[in-house]
Amino acid sequence: MASNIYFDTNIFIDLLDSTRPFGKESMQYTRYLIGDTHSLYINSDTVTNAFYVMRKSKAYTPKELLALFKITVSLFTVVAVEDKEVLLTLDLCEDNTNSCKDYEDTLQYVCAKKVNADLIVTNDKGFVGLDITVKRTKE
Repeated sequence: MASNIYFDTNIFIDLLDSTRPFGKESMQYTRYLIGDTHSLYINSDTVTNAFYVMRKSKAYTPKELLALFKITVSLFTVVAVEDKEVLLTLDLCEDNTNSCKDYEDTLQYVCAKKVNADLIVTNDKGFVGLDITVKRTKE
């Protein structure tokens, strides 16, 4: 059965840099998901943030980095972050009755809700998925 699986930024960066602590696990888990009937999602901020991190790492030439991003991004459907998502994220962070205190994580959650994700994949120990299952690649 097909399912919608949303990837946190740290997993996307792991796919670009296998030397990170969970790089190999993230790659193995992603390969498993690609081989099954799942739809994989990231948001547009993930691409921006990952590109910034990877460019600063200088692990690739600019040309290599662009080529790597084109290949890796093509594995996913990119969810647009628009004003609605930003405002909802800010509202959730402001609401003291939930555990959404980290803006970036909350934005990931909001985008996962936007695509009706069944699962959020992250290696962030503090990530709160509220009503969406959260899985870490090391589990």
